[in-house]
Amino acid sequence: MGKAPDNKDIQFWRDDNLKGVELRYSSYHNKSFRKHTHTAYSIGLIESGSAAFWQQDATHLIKGGQLVVIPPHVVHACNPNIESIMCYWMFYIDAPLLEQAAKDMFGNEAVLPSFSQPVVECPDLYACWKTACDAITTADQPLQKQSCLLQAMAELLQLYMKQEQNISADVASNAPASDSPAVKRVQELLEKRLHQKITLDDLADAVNLSRYHLLRLFQAETGLPPHAYQNQLRVHKSRMLLRQNLPISHVAAELGFTDQSHFARVFKQFTGATPIQYQRAGKV
Repeated sequence: MGKAPDNKDIQFWRDDNLKGVELRYSSYHNKSFRKHTHTAYSIGLIESGSAAFWQQDATHLIKGGQLVVIPPHVVHACNPNIESIMCYWMFYIDAPLLEQAAKDMFGNEAVLPSFSQPVVECPDLYACWKTACDAITTADQPLQKQSCLLQAMAELLQLYMKQEQNISADVASNAPASDSPAVKRVQELLEKRLHQKITLDDLADAVNLSRYHLLRLFQAETGLPPHAYQNQLRVHKSRMLLRQNLPISHVAAELGFTDQSHFARVFKQFTGATPIQYQRAGKV
């Protein structure tokens, strides 16, 4: 992950496990941008404030809770309204990544939508992209980052494909209705490699499915995405190790967590307690 600059008003994240993706967080309170273009797809989440967003000779008022989608090479400008501090997240995603997601979902002949309506107000879609933000900026496991980003791209494509090309949800679900052997194989891999930083590509290749289809199928059959399932396995194993009074730092390292604080954060998400609270409960 790239180190964020000292300027608190703007930060960047880049990750070797997310090639072709850059994330930026910005806060602006005055005119900041001239008309410009990007070579990648730009997907913005307006966190707070409001702004005048100009694209293709049309001006839109955008505000907190909305998304903005800008295709590559499209001239645009976005500047906060007077006395408004606009805070937002912006993803820059290389076109081949989005194109591959569309092919995984809709078949090899799929063509990306034009994204002619740049402003989207959809709380569920916003939440999905915010989850991807959180994963990229705080998560340690590449599986979690890749899964959350792919899910966000899939939800975005689903929305625009249905709007622009009238594709039904049934067409979008271009995957086997059930393939328990594939899911079972992924479960086995996740359990076998608890201490390793496995990727979504590793899992998809192992069962000969696209990343999108694997993500969709696994969650449909288990109720959890692969990264959450693996964390659940890690926490279950950690409880056994903690009951043996092993040092918490040792347990964290044994199960592939970056450090003790990362382990504590995940452990509390699943148990409601910290590792030390859990371990002390068994001592007289």
